[in-house]
Amino acid sequence: MRKLTSILLSIVISLSSLSTAFAWGPDGHKTVGQIASLRINQTTQQKIAAILKSGETLASISTWADTVKDRMGQSDPDKDTRAFLKDKVHNGNNASWHFDDLPLGCNRYDTCNGFTTLTDVVHMINVCITTLQGQSVPGHPLSKRNALRLLVHFVGDLHQPMHVASGYINEHGPGNTILIVSDPSQINDGIKKDVGGNVLIIDKTTEKNLHSFWDGDLVHLMMDSSNTNTIAAFAQLLKTTITPQPDWDPQGPITTWAAQWATDSLHQSRDHSYNSVVIVRKFKLKKGKNKGKFAYEITRDENYDQTNTPVVGTQLAKGGYRLAALLDEIFK
Repeated sequence: MRKLTSILLSIVISLSSLSTAFAWGPDGHKTVGQIASLRINQTTQQKIAAILKSGETLASISTWADTVKDRMGQSDPDKDTRAFLKDKVHNGNNASWHFDDLPLGCNRYDTCNGFTTLTDVVHMINVCITTLQGQSVPGHPLSKRNALRLLVHFVGDLHQPMHVASGYINEHGPGNTILIVSDPSQINDGIKKDVGGNVLIIDKTTEKNLHSFWDGDLVHLMMDSSNTNTIAAFAQLLKTTITPQPDWDPQGPITTWAAQWATDSLHQSRDHSYNSVVIVRKFKLKKGKNKGKFAYEITRDENYDQTNTPVVGTQLAKGGYRLAALLDEIFK
């Protein structure tokens, strides 16, 4: 752990050189999948191989769920992908399956009433689990291969803190301030959510948002600064230098695991992702597909990047560890 900490703390030096953000997939998602591949038992490996096509791995399938979000109704040479894309009735809203927008003041996923949905990332993980166990799920006619491809991705999403939590913005705070509301009891229809930090802008020149910073920038900084320029090397580094903690292990029935992990990521988001974030002003974006839409410029503590780089490493390692445990339980 000490070795990894020294590596991660040195990463911040190169932060300013990044110009492109990558999502928690491909590289973050592939890292989670690769770590899981290193941890699953032989029985699980064999059963996964029987579901996937020759040459496919947990790392290679981990990004599939993102590739189908904007392609509904289109064709595809792959039979399972084609079936998924053509079923717009059941899969048309699949972009909403990747996240939750829980207020930062919620203590637990399962008690955050009014902010969870039946198609959020937690529920969809359970849909995938049930499908892989050989049972059909009403409203979600997935093949086992598609369920596995979704599951690997969703467990990765669940460990990106900003895929679970969201700030809720009060534009009429004291003294004309703009505040992030954490208490769920104080949130009403007039309080807008920041969509997991997607409208919180950390750099007004590039218009990079806080969500994408967590999705990709920190991951690539870690890889570059630790001289791990392949997913395999990066995954091996995280697996061997970050020791699993007792609270990484889930408790109770397998269908409660995702909710437990969502609670953990909610706390990570509150304690790390949103810690020290202050909204400076509201403005209209000038670039990209969101040009003309409103967003919020924010400031963070000067040590924010240095503090949170190790958090990302732990979340990736934790995601891979838990994905392996989940797959071993499904296929035991």
